[in-house]
Amino acid sequence: MRLLVWEDRFSVGVQEFDQHHKILFEMINTLIIARDNNSDQLVIESTLEQLIQYTIFHFTAEEATMKHFGFDGLEEHEQEHAELLKQVQVYQDKLAHSEAVSFEELLDFLANWLLDHTLGMDQKYNHFLSHYIN
Repeated sequence: MRLLVWEDRFSVGVQEFDQHHKILFEMINTLIIARDNNSDQLVIESTLEQLIQYTIFHFTAEEATMKHFGFDGLEEHEQEHAELLKQVQVYQDKLAHSEAVSFEELLDFLANWLLDHTLGMDQKYNHFLSHYIN
């Protein structure tokens, strides 16, 4: 897997959330680099935990902003966020217990989810929130 590269097409029209997404890109890239360098398992687990915590921070901010401005798609967005966190927890548990899941599979899942979510679900609030923010 190659490193993720931010492009303008990922912008959601809200600077704060674009910055969050860029940080998430960087964090996934850190995991990719850790894999490429055969980093210690503890480094990988720590980095993954940081990614999860930052993702929760981002989701909380995004959802609070959508709620504040009355975005109609909030419930659907919350459900997708919850599903991601549940799936990441499953991967994290499997990795911690050396179960049959590859780190490559986890990286693919995270990268694809972030790209798909940013280009799909997050674009739904782009025009709505950009009227209130920035």
